[in-house]
Amino acid sequence: MSKFGKVIKKFPRTFWVANSMEMFERIAWYGLFTVLALYLTGSTDEGALGFSQSEKGLMMGIVTAILYLLPIITGAIADRVGYKKMLVIAYAVYSSGYLMMSIFTNYYSVFAAFLWVALGAALFKPIISATVTKTTDKETSSIGFGIFYMIVNVGGFIGPFI
Repeated sequence: MSKFGKVIKKFPRTFWVANSMEMFERIAWYGLFTVLALYLTGSTDEGALGFSQSEKGLMMGIVTAILYLLPIITGAIADRVGYKKMLVIAYAVYSSGYLMMSIFTNYYSVFAAFLWVALGAALFKPIISATVTKTTDKETSSIGFGIFYMIVNVGGFIGPFI
C-alpha cells in the first residue's frame, strides 16, 4: 500500500464527517451566492425581489465582510462552549437563515436573514478547521488539510450547478 493510502486510513471518522459537512456547507453557500445578486435585483414580475444595485451591493458587501471577520470571535466561543454544541447552534442558525431568505421579500427582512446566514456560517467555519486540526497529527496534517481544501473547492464548484 502506498504512503498516501496508509495516511488516509489513519484519519478517524470525525475527520471524514467534518469534511463532508464542509462540502455540504460550501455547496449551500456557493449555490446561494452565485445566483443571489440576480435574485436580489431581478424583476419582481419574474419572481425576483427588485432591489436596487446599491441595496444589493451594500447587503452582499456587509454580509461577506461579517462572514469573514466574525469567525475570529466565534472560534474562541466554540473553544469554550464545545464544538458539538456550537455545531448544532451553527446549523440551526444557518438553516433557519436560509429558510427566512426564501420567505422574506422586504429589503430589511432579507438583509437580516442574510446576516443570520452569515452568523451561522461564521459559527460553522472555525469548528470544521479546528476539527481537522484535532484529528490530524504531524504525519497526517499535510494530507488532511489538503483533503479539507480540496473538499472546500469541490463544494464551491458543485454548488452553483445545483
